Amino acid sequence: MDSVLIFGHKNPDTDSICSSISYSYLKNKQGVKATPVRLGDLSKETEFVLKYFGVKKPEFIDTVRPQIGDLTQVETEAINVTDSLKTALETMTRENFSSLPVINEEKKLMGMLHVSHIANAYLELDYKDLFTKYSSTYENILELLKGEIISGEYPSGVIQGRLKAASEMDSVKEGDIVVTTTLFDGIDKAIHAGAKLIIVCAKDEDYISPRQGRDCAIIKVKSNLFKTLKLITQSISVSSIIPKKKFYHFKEDDFIGEVKDLMKEANQSNFPVVGKDGKLFGTIRSKNLINFTRKEVILMDHNEHHQSVDGIKDAKVLEVVDHHKFGNFETNEPLIIRAETVGCCCTIVYKLFREAGIVPPKQIAGLMASAILSDTLIFKSPTCTEQDIKAATELCEIAGVDPKKYGMEMLIAGTSLGDKTSMEIIDMDSKTFNMADLNVTISQVNTVDVAGMLSKQAELEKVMDQKLMENALDVFILVITDIINSGSQVLVLGDSSKLVEQAFGVKLENNSAWLDGVLSRKKQIVPSLLSASQSM
Repeated sequence: MDSVLIFGHKNPDTDSICSSISYSYLKNKQGVKATPVRLGDLSKETEFVLKYFGVKKPEFIDTVRPQIGDLTQVETEAINVTDSLKTALETMTRENFSSLPVINEEKKLMGMLHVSHIANAYLELDYKDLFTKYSSTYENILELLKGEIISGEYPSGVIQGRLKAASEMDSVKEGDIVVTTTLFDGIDKAIHAGAKLIIVCAKDEDYISPRQGRDCAIIKVKSNLFKTLKLITQSISVSSIIPKKKFYHFKEDDFIGEVKDLMKEANQSNFPVVGKDGKLFGTIRSKNLINFTRKEVILMDHNEHHQSVDGIKDAKVLEVVDHHKFGNFETNEPLIIRAETVGCCCTIVYKLFREAGIVPPKQIAGLMASAILSDTLIFKSPTCTEQDIKAATELCEIAGVDPKKYGMEMLIAGTSLGDKTSMEIIDMDSKTFNMADLNVTISQVNTVDVAGMLSKQAELEKVMDQKLMENALDVFILVITDIINSGSQVLVLGDSSKLVEQAFGVKLENNSAWLDGVLSRKKQIVPSLLSASQSM
């Protein structure tokens, strides 16, 4: 069973990451195999939190689109390079395949063999130069002829000699294979000439006396000379006729949508797939692409598709745990939703721990406490509720940290933006909203140095202009929140920048304004903008 992926929104903040890790821990404790993942780079604040509590950062994913590895049916039959042509043809006939992948002993893909390649080889075969022009093994001959060893040690490995019929006894040399019948008295002559293997075509009742003390092996086969020679020609190894031309093959983690398009262009009907370990994963046809297992996911701290991972509509959403409004949220089947009007998603996660009767360990408690302190700005944000305060206080006690002292240390660590580019600052915590007919993006950063941020205004506005054009936005707002003075400086660009002036009753000067007491995007900024957008 694949692991359930648990993740927060793009441009993840501390709550998004910590709620994913904490809920994954809880799910695993409850017997559900779950893995926390992230949809973007960590902020400095989140890096501080994970390092402080010694927790490894989640792996990054950028899509949950279905891949070949998710297909419910993949053909696993293949041909080995050492297989005989007869074995290869029988395999294709049995599996109803006109072509199959060829693999070596390590199951590595070596080529693609079509039934026409075998047919063409049969037309060109001549037993006289069989083992000089093609490769075969003694094992293949014994398997096809179903011979009975009369005497001598049967050889193994690749055949080096030539194939000689009974009529060519005078030209037999050392290492050759001789095919004769009981009608010819040439066994001893062939042994004396150095033959390595003598194949005697005989009836059941025919007796062939063993030649003891000889290196030459003698086998008895129950078929006539003509049929035996024909079977021997079919013993040549597949490796001898694998075509050198290129062919389409895919990887296990290739996306089904892209593979489907390539299949339409390709002049082949069967497509080998190589696994993550470099070995053959299987073979697929167009009909195999219809049915696949959707990746199972749990959404934390978000619910809107545009804030989630690429391919989310192809995934199976099992649960949503969120503290934001729901907008345009649709699923193909019922699911569990836990949504509450609290200041932080981790407050809800901690409730789920308590309901399950599971006490989080120190590390997990520390992560959840950090998320609550971050989202509520150490209980100063208007989004903060008594439930958040109670949860954070209990979690800090388990984690062994002081809420105010640790919280301020964490927030200050997160406001260190000196090594960040303007693009990285804009993308750190950015969300897009549809307000009436307006597309509005709001990016938010917390800092103790608003003046320092404003010194980069020209660079920041250049990036904001780029985002406006790339994403067809009406307004782009950068909210620079002062965690010491409890307010936010906003930078606003876009054709509908008056939306901000109308929402907060301020006048933008040099594209900027101070919003006293405004700390929360969710509780203060978005509702005010939504209300103002209705009258524009």
